[in-house]
Amino acid sequence: MATGRNRDHESRGITQRGKISQKTFIDSYDPSVLRRVQYMLYEIKWSNSESALQSCCHSSRTEHAEIYFLEDVFRKQRADPSARCSITWYMSWSPCGNCSKKIRDFLKDQPNVNLVIYVARIYWHKKETNRQGLRSLMNIRVSIRVMDLPVYSYCWRTFVDDEDKYEDYWPRHFSLWIMLYSLELQSILQNIPSCLKISSFKNQAPVFSLRVDEKHKRALTSANPY
Repeated sequence: MATGRNRDHESRGITQRGKISQKTFIDSYDPSVLRRVQYMLYEIKWSNSESALQSCCHSSRTEHAEIYFLEDVFRKQRADPSARCSITWYMSWSPCGNCSKKIRDFLKDQPNVNLVIYVARIYWHKKETNRQGLRSLMNIRVSIRVMDLPVYSYCWRTFVDDEDKYEDYWPRHFSLWIMLYSLELQSILQNIPSCLKISSFKNQAPVFSLRVDEKHKRALTSANPY
């Protein structure tokens, strides 16, 4: 019988084997909708091991998924402090400003750890503390990218529960929102004003709009084209 956080994981679409259900993945990682619960699919590779740990977790009422990973998942897995470690997160929401600070502190204490972050959406993208937090991670060489179609396909094959799963997942209809969030992420990392507006209304789908001026056009040439 599952207890504590394990029971909560199962009730929120994560199996006992550490896989995310198909429905939960499709629903939670859809960039065109704004879901409240934050999910993280994670991969941990150690230089002294040929195998990788691949599993998932989600936010709770008291902590975001990043904090759970840093304070629980990684702490339990940590063995040889001299071994190099590569961590990849595939997140339904990007880190907030407070979590970015926690991540910086963690990486300062763990110099042998390299972190790559993929995000489906940007969390409260106009809030300056969140924007500063993402830039601060970039400044310590954390790679932050918006999930593209090959990444969605990889997550589907790697982290989604196999029961009745169709062979591949290539959500081409996500391309527009991937482009919008990619442009906004470039605005954040290059420290220029936001170019993305999201209007959310009760019981209605959010409305996305883009405003790009000459400053954005010059700076955003480094964003991935779609």
